[in-house]
Amino acid sequence: MRVAIVSTYPPRPCGIAVFSSDLREALTRTSSGIDVSIASMVRDAAGDHPPEVMTTIRQGVLSDYAAAAEELSSRVDVVLIEHEFGIFGGDSGDFVLTLARRLTVPMVVTLHTVLSEPSAEQASTLRVLCRQAAMVTVFTETARRMVIEADLVDPARVSVVTHGAPDLLARVARSAGPNGHSADVPLAITEQPSGILERLEQRTVLATFGLISASKGLELVLEALPSIVAAHPDVCYLIAGQTHPEVVKQEGERYRRGLERLVRDLGLTGHVIFVDRFLTVEELAVLLGGTDLYLTPYRSREQIVSGALTFAVAAGCAVVSTPYFYAVDLLRSGAGVLVPFDDPAALAAAVIELLGSPAKLAAARAEARRVGAELGWCAVGEATAGVLARAARAHASADRGPAQATRPGLSWISERIVRSGHAGSRRLGRRR
Repeated sequence: MRVAIVSTYPPRPCGIAVFSSDLREALTRTSSGIDVSIASMVRDAAGDHPPEVMTTIRQGVLSDYAAAAEELSSRVDVVLIEHEFGIFGGDSGDFVLTLARRLTVPMVVTLHTVLSEPSAEQASTLRVLCRQAAMVTVFTETARRMVIEADLVDPARVSVVTHGAPDLLARVARSAGPNGHSADVPLAITEQPSGILERLEQRTVLATFGLISASKGLELVLEALPSIVAAHPDVCYLIAGQTHPEVVKQEGERYRRGLERLVRDLGLTGHVIFVDRFLTVEELAVLLGGTDLYLTPYRSREQIVSGALTFAVAAGCAVVSTPYFYAVDLLRSGAGVLVPFDDPAALAAAVIELLGSPAKLAAARAEARRVGAELGWCAVGEATAGVLARAARAHASADRGPAQATRPGLSWISERIVRSGHAGSRRLGRRR
């Protein structure tokens, strides 16, 4: 089965790009019968691309979407679109509909954003895209319920496939010592300024990583930090990640500079470290392996998935978070504590309580390890391959007339893929 993933892709610094790269690797490992190429969403055509990139689509050039549809239809058996409004051009990303309408092969759509109150344009774009799709996947049962209630897709065509996490992070979780830190991952980050290792050793580490923007609510942690430091003077808050490229385009580094000023104004310079770079998985393993509490103080409940939170839980980190949709789903069994939006005092109280109660902190870490063990890319690759095979099989059955019934085609290919290695994905589906 020849698959093309339409998505942002490395070297573009973007969470969905990392997701798509990891998913491609997972699908390729799942079966030798799957070949996965990339149609990379780019801002312009310049730059080098890895060999798996079949074609590029300039985000703001409508004709590129039509050209990509023609190329993909002639070269692959099924297309997987990683959908996020901001990575496609047009009003509410509606350029992607040109691609969807012109494909002659089956299409699967993964929804990285599901809004409870979308604009009319967003709702229209998503409804048309989902109805063009053979299958739609979402990351949680909450997202599945939302798309069904919004009448975006028939319930029979939407499946839950969890967000994956690198196997390295699961190894970090399994190797954690009594204090929650990984015994196999030294607490060091290869980043300037030098001396971060020395500054973090023997400290209680709070951490947040990912592309930085105002929606992440990091100032709420800084406002809570004086109370936390008063109770736990050895605390250090590590903010790792560069500013989101789209934010840089619109306003430069204004948000980051505001955070740095707030650190100075609150007298926290000895308790906050910024690592201004998009980190590799290996560096994230180091960061999370040395984290006592992971924080996601996001400001909007509408976030239906978070790769950063997935990675943290997979690494066995206890979490304090605001109750956005994905955090509610992932932490509901006890891997973390939820606090109200925009409430630094509540956030401070939750952090202080967990840090002051080794038993509660250990219980949250243990539950994070249990939940995280189910988020490995191997299982996610199998589940995704099963969905893609189902889409290909349904498309082949719809297109095949009585005279073609014995002709081997996509249905035969997809059945072969399923027989060769996807019993695990069916078992995973039953567990859900």
